[in-house]
Amino acid sequence: MTVADRERRIVDYDADGYDYRGFWQGRDYEHWAEAHVLRRLVATLGRPQWLVDFGGGFGRNAVHYLDRVDHAVIVDYSVTNLERASELYRTEIEDGRLFLVRADINRLPFIDAAFDSAIVVRVLHHLPTVSQTLAEMSRVIGRQWIIDVPIKHHLLGRARAAMHREWSDVASAEPHITGDSRYPFYNFQLRAIRERLGALSWDTDLAASVNNFRRWDRSLPRPAVATLRPLVYSLERVAQTVGRGWWGPSQFLVAHRRPALVAHLQPAVVALESSVDGVFARRMRCPHDGAMLRWTPSDAGCADCGTTYLKRGAFWDMTRPS
Repeated sequence: MTVADRERRIVDYDADGYDYRGFWQGRDYEHWAEAHVLRRLVATLGRPQWLVDFGGGFGRNAVHYLDRVDHAVIVDYSVTNLERASELYRTEIEDGRLFLVRADINRLPFIDAAFDSAIVVRVLHHLPTVSQTLAEMSRVIGRQWIIDVPIKHHLLGRARAAMHREWSDVASAEPHITGDSRYPFYNFQLRAIRERLGALSWDTDLAASVNNFRRWDRSLPRPAVATLRPLVYSLERVAQTVGRGWWGPSQFLVAHRRPALVAHLQPAVVALESSVDGVFARRMRCPHDGAMLRWTPSDAGCADCGTTYLKRGAFWDMTRPS
C-alpha cells in the first residue's frame, strides 16, 4: 500500500460483521440533536431536483430530505450499510426517487455539478486528506450543501487544552487526531475548513452548534436521564444557536456556491430508457478517469480504463474491483 493509499484509507464499516445501526443504540440524545438541526436546515434548501447524501450509511438521515427532493442519492462505501438502506427504502428505490451508490468519496462517479444540493454528516472526522476530499465533493455540487464539521476548539476541547497546556494544538490549523492507528478520528479548526471552502468558491454560514451536551445521557442513571431529558433538550435547542462556532463539538455549516453551476448531462442511455436508472445514469461517469460509461441494466463499463462496475442488488458498486 502506497503512502497515498494509506492517506486515502476508508474506514471499513463491513469488518467483523459490523452493523452501524448498533452504534446508535443508547445515543438517543445525539440522534435527536442532529435530527433537530437537519429538519430545520434541509428546509432551507428549497426543493432540490437532485440531492446527494455523502456517507449516508443506512439512510439514517433520509427521513429529513426524501419528501423535500425530487431525487436523492445515498453514497457510502459500506456494502452492509447500503443493503440496510435498500431494505428500509425499498419503495422509494423502486419508484426512482432514491438511488444507492457504493463509492469512494475521494473518487466520485458523478459529472461536475451533478447535484443541486448535498448533506455531509459524520463524515469529515474520517478524512485524513480533508482538503482534497472537500474539493472532490464540491466538484459534484452545483448550488448548496450542509456540512457537519467536527471541531477541536469546542468548549470542552478548550478546557482540556488549558488543563494540559496544549493551547497551541487547539489554535493550530492542523487537525487534532484521536482514536487509534487503525481508526483515527480527525477534528478540525473551523476557520481552516471555511477558508478551504472559500477557496473552492463557496460562501459559508454558521448554521448551528450541535451535540452541545454530548454523552450526558450515557453517564447518568436511567431514572435521572428520563427526568432531565426535557430540560437538556430545551437547552440544546438554545445552544444550537448561541453556541455557533465555539460550544459544541459538531458545527454545522450551510455553503452556497458563487455562482451556482448547472450540470451538463451525459447523453440519454438507450439501454436503460425503460429503467428508473436511466435518468440517474446521465449524471454518472467513470470515477477513475472521468470517461463516459457504457450501460446495461446490470453493469456499466468504461472504454478508457476497461473497468466494469456492477449493479449489486439495489445499489450500483462504483468501486474498482480488487
